[in-house]
Amino acid sequence: MLTGIAIAAALGSALVEEADRLNLAYTQCLFEQVRASREARLPETTMLARLDSACEAERIALETVTIAIGQQRGESETQARANWSRVHANSIEAVRRAYSLRLDEQQP
Repeated sequence: MLTGIAIAAALGSALVEEADRLNLAYTQCLFEQVRASREARLPETTMLARLDSACEAERIALETVTIAIGQQRGESETQARANWSRVHANSIEAVRRAYSLRLDEQQP
């Protein structure tokens, strides 16, 4: 029994470490795309599309491990997906707002 708990804890720890690594990769991708979009003075909608396409692999990897962690913590797959979607949407909205503010500041 304790061995099973130790194995589950180790797997959970490994998943969390993987999530941290994937989150960093995704965040770096987002920042790179935002920076390039801002330098090119792209409209907000174009920047958002760029985020979606350029960072898709990183997003999918992070989404997959985040959902797995949620399920490991007792959430159903549906709950884990809903939580991911909510958190991700809030994050992208924060990026969008920050981008919009920076574009406004750059206006002559």
